[in-house]
Amino acid sequence: MDVATTKSESTRSKKRILTLAGACGILVPVVLGIMLLLAIRYSPGNFSWTQNWMCDLTGMSYMYFWDVSRPLVSSSVTEIISRSSYIVGGILGIIFSIGLYIDEDAPSHRLGAVFAMLGAGALTVAGIFPAPMGLIHWVPGVAPVLLFPTAMLLIGGALLDRSRNQLGGLSIAGLTIALGIIALAGASLLIYGRAAAELTSWVMIEVWIVVFSVRMLIHASHLA
Repeated sequence: MDVATTKSESTRSKKRILTLAGACGILVPVVLGIMLLLAIRYSPGNFSWTQNWMCDLTGMSYMYFWDVSRPLVSSSVTEIISRSSYIVGGILGIIFSIGLYIDEDAPSHRLGAVFAMLGAGALTVAGIFPAPMGLIHWVPGVAPVLLFPTAMLLIGGALLDRSRNQLGGLSIAGLTIALGIIALAGASLLIYGRAAAELTSWVMIEVWIVVFSVRMLIHASHLA
């Protein structure tokens, strides 16, 4: 196999991965959003954005908390829906992160992709082990809202450094950094804001994922 053939096959392989990763990334907010709404819809209680955490929908046990006043919002149906959303959303996020890694070769960009992959993997683990299991859920449950914003800041910084004289690149870099900062701000309020703070972080993360998924699909379309 000559060099030209090898390069062509490598390009086609990258195109397939970017296309799959971009499609999976677009599905992340769809899956997480729809399944969250379904879990709340079939919750046996009145889910409170300021008293409950989203993970209460995966199962509740007060032995791990000092505050036992949170509405009981978990049932077998909500547990299945909510845990499935974590697992499926995490798997889709991992595939998205693989595409993110190969889309650019800047070290900071690739490090950011690794953080995003770790965040998506943690989300999957949080779905496998529900909230009543304690730390084995809470550590990976909180990790995504810290790891994804870190990824966003790293990738935004890489794009900012590379695109100093390109308006389009600067716009995406600025958007990425801004979304990352807001997501981190939401994460810093988790104890007090609970589900409302979680939602703030996740909306920022999901907007960023969609933007970069579309970007990957555009890059894939330009590959021969």
